[in-house]
Amino acid sequence: MARVTLEPYYLHQEHVRNLLGPDRAASAQERAASRSDPETAMPYLLAGELGHALPALGVEELARCLLERTLRHDSVVGAELDFTFRRVRDQDTPGNKPVDFTATLDVDKERRVFGTFNSVRTASSSSLQKFTGTKRLYLIGTVTRLDAVSVEVRPAFIGVRSFVNEELASGGPARGPRVYPSEIRQFGAIDFTSTVTKAELQAIREVPEATVKKVLAELIGEAFVPKDWGGEQSDLYTSRVFARGRQMSAGWLLKGRGHPRPMTVRALGKNGDQLVRLFKEPAELLVLQHCHEITPNLIDTIDKFAHDPRQPHFYMIFDGADTARVLKSQGLLPAGPVP
Repeated sequence: MARVTLEPYYLHQEHVRNLLGPDRAASAQERAASRSDPETAMPYLLAGELGHALPALGVEELARCLLERTLRHDSVVGAELDFTFRRVRDQDTPGNKPVDFTATLDVDKERRVFGTFNSVRTASSSSLQKFTGTKRLYLIGTVTRLDAVSVEVRPAFIGVRSFVNEELASGGPARGPRVYPSEIRQFGAIDFTSTVTKAELQAIREVPEATVKKVLAELIGEAFVPKDWGGEQSDLYTSRVFARGRQMSAGWLLKGRGHPRPMTVRALGKNGDQLVRLFKEPAELLVLQHCHEITPNLIDTIDKFAHDPRQPHFYMIFDGADTARVLKSQGLLPAGPVP
């Protein structure tokens, strides 16, 4: 889908070399030797190798590890969070100028990520200015301590992560992994810009999930609609979705009137188990549908899952307003709440 590029603000060269292995590290070293200033170029070349190698290195998304309960001491993880940085000047020693960092996890507000790094190892003299206040950055590091309220990480890289779609890079801005309902060819007759009234939003919360599933399946052209059962990974699986100029397989997780309020990670089963199961579905496009709002924190978590370099996915958010538009287009939206 896309390759990862990494811009380093902080990079621990020895740790990154160990992650890359001797061949990739040697490749970066050879290219640095051809530069006019090899020492300055080295952090950026190592970061380039690291971004290119991420899918093969087994670097796991921290949020996903926590939800899947696979996080362990010595796990190598990546996390894009709002980090708060603080220079600890009273602990300075020759060759060491520590900076503390901390962040609250999007998927678990009761658990924080923290650690310390030596700002002498910033990628450039201007990089140190990046580590003030709170900034959203991407970190790759090793878990050194783990308990019920915190995760300590020893960072190998802190900086900016970007995604480049190779097919579109030469033709304008690349589309990311999020697919919007208006991009689905089978929904072409539905106006997803139309206004949805409060009465319509209230009415859809009374529509049975089975009805929503039937309507979506008919619009997509999926003839095989399974009955629900407790161990399912998704509520509707189809290989007949057409989006972005081609056919895609898609798994749909449908959340109806049983949860008539904003959807959070905690609403998706214990420890977000339903979300974890959805991302194990053998589908390119994963869809979360709900009869109400889908909260930004949950969308951010889904985005992290979708960007997992080991198994990237497309994803789609189909909230109550989108559901109302679909039902209304089929003449199935009640005029008011159903008794």
